[in-house]
Amino acid sequence: MALSKIERQKKILDILKKEHQVTPENFSEMLNVSITTLRRDFKDLKDKGKIFVGYGYIQKAGSTSSDNGMNIPFLNRLADNNEGKKRAVKKALEYVKEDDLIFIGEGTTCYLFTKQLIKNFSSLKIITNGLYALNALSKVKNFTVEGIGGSLLTDFNSFVGPKAEGMVESIYVEKFFFSCGAYRDGTYELSPFTASLKRRMLNNSKEHYLIIDSGKFESIAPFYMAKPYEIDRIITDDDSIEKEINKTVGKNAEVQS
Repeated sequence: MALSKIERQKKILDILKKEHQVTPENFSEMLNVSITTLRRDFKDLKDKGKIFVGYGYIQKAGSTSSDNGMNIPFLNRLADNNEGKKRAVKKALEYVKEDDLIFIGEGTTCYLFTKQLIKNFSSLKIITNGLYALNALSKVKNFTVEGIGGSLLTDFNSFVGPKAEGMVESIYVEKFFFSCGAYRDGTYELSPFTASLKRRMLNNSKEHYLIIDSGKFESIAPFYMAKPYEIDRIITDDDSIEKEINKTVGKNAEVQS
């Protein structure tokens, strides 16, 4: 007899109480339910904050992992197109060299980018307003690291507000790596506070690199931040999209306008 939706989701949670991580395929075998049906269950449980959906695995919310201590909204965003984000940040390493002075924005993509910098470089000067990026950098001995103070924007795990913007106004960096909530005719942010801080950082940096997964080209966010001509390079997981979109940014955008 087929399990009801409530029964399936209860069994999923019961299994996760005993197992640290379970793949969707294993759940399908254990519950004799299709992957398609389970994906709907996973989405419901994820939206309720009861599970974390990683790339290729499911675990109970709050379970110990390499990203232990992160809040549920951040973990859920980290899981969205996680593989695409990882491909994009690995490509972004091409635009970094040893001893660079860079500012890294907040967000899940920038957090993953920070982790790649730690793995691939031995001497960098980094400034960031991302709480989790800062936490990862706190374990690195040979980097020079500065954190932007200010008010903590909890769901975004970033420091924003007048104090943060005041510090940004007093610095200048060679390279600014950032992400966004959506991209259409420029970048859009989900929060006016992150948009305002990034706006100031654009003015106080020489080169601007946008790192986004390809899903951001289909997303919607309300607060406009950067114009195409202000971005030197867009780095994304889809090579064909990246090639075409970079014809519309930086000097190319200025020529078209």
